[in-house]
Amino acid sequence: MNYPPTQPWPPPLELYGLGLLRMVARHGNMTRAAAEAGLTQSALTRQVQGMEQRLGVNLFDRTTRRVQITAAGEALLRDTAGIFPLLDEALRRLGQEHLAAPRLVRVGISRSVALAHLPGLLHAHLRRSENVKTTVEHLSSEDLVAKVESGKLDVGVLCPAHRLPSTVTVTHRMEDAFHLIAPADLAPPETVKGKRWPLKLTGWLESQSWLLMSGGSQTGGQIRRWLKERGLRIEPVMEPDGFDFIVHLVALGLGLSLVPRRAIAAYPRRKLLRRIPLPEEFLRSLAVIVPRSVKQPQHVLDFVKNILFS
Repeated sequence: MNYPPTQPWPPPLELYGLGLLRMVARHGNMTRAAAEAGLTQSALTRQVQGMEQRLGVNLFDRTTRRVQITAAGEALLRDTAGIFPLLDEALRRLGQEHLAAPRLVRVGISRSVALAHLPGLLHAHLRRSENVKTTVEHLSSEDLVAKVESGKLDVGVLCPAHRLPSTVTVTHRMEDAFHLIAPADLAPPETVKGKRWPLKLTGWLESQSWLLMSGGSQTGGQIRRWLKERGLRIEPVMEPDGFDFIVHLVALGLGLSLVPRRAIAAYPRRKLLRRIPLPEEFLRSLAVIVPRSVKQPQHVLDFVKNILFS
């Protein structure tokens, strides 16, 4: 069969060769990349040189000590970065649906989601689904969205940004109410009932030690904006990255904080905490997201259907 010059055969690059190039780029060293690939250094060098000759461009600059990727090599690996996750996902689904491989649901939970939220996500699935393995990762919202987008996670649970990328779909939403908690022996000043944010209360709040969710998280940023909009100038003394940890720290007398109501309900030593009523309640939205373009296997669809999240 004859192929036009614009469509050479064999093609200048195949999946195996692309995988070798990614190993070399990751290690920056032919010897270590060859060891990972199960090749001799000379064999790997010949593979890379052959690909460069077929492509007509240098992908790496080589010295006696190090291999440095070129701009052309960076462009090639960047533009092909999505191939391997797609292939991995296709092979995973093939195995689970047609080869009796173990069925798996991969779930990502944002660090701002408290442990008390998990029963609604997992309980019905664990009770109703047999022979389905579940993995759970604890991630930042940014990393979680990226993994759901790329198909590395089947389901993600997070406090979403104002706009989510079009590559994911929201299947569930929940309004999550927060309470202000303090150590049990810390009493706020008496204020006139019904008066909105009295100066006596705001002044007392500003004088306290605060523990706030990390400002780099969606929830942490929302809490800070909410406090600022109500005229409160709060500088936290500590910025933990999880609400369950914050509840423990407040119970130890280290400050006060705004935390999800559900996180307080799940804390076994609530006598160590005091809930301080505020004129207004802080609310955030939690969401369950799934990849938009990926056709989910039935056991993943069943997992999403079994979520009790409201």
